[in-house]
Amino acid sequence: MHELQLLKEVVKQVEQQCRTRPGTNLSLIRLEIDSHSHLASHTAEELQATFHFAAQGTPVDSADLDIHVRVSTGTCQSCDAVFDRAPETYGCPHCFSGNIVWEDHPELIITDIEFVESAP
Repeated sequence: MHELQLLKEVVKQVEQQCRTRPGTNLSLIRLEIDSHSHLASHTAEELQATFHFAAQGTPVDSADLDIHVRVSTGTCQSCDAVFDRAPETYGCPHCFSGNIVWEDHPELIITDIEFVESAP
């Protein structure tokens, strides 16, 4: 379960942010997933459930995830076509070459963490 390991890393990073924000509660974590990542093949519900499993017993488990999939763009080295990568894209949709250079993005990025003030 590669997704569990990735989401455990998210929990670890967000926990560090929680320690710097006393008097607040974590409410939302925004994630950006690259379309080439296998994470993009999972539903938001599956990722939310895996996240809560990874966050169980931590201050992070109360947060919701807001997940955005960023579409990767590739350039065919054979015909110079530029195209977006769909989950089923294995080669150039124009000349069918497999010689593609994809944009280099991390598989997963935490783009925002939202906190709310704790009630006194």
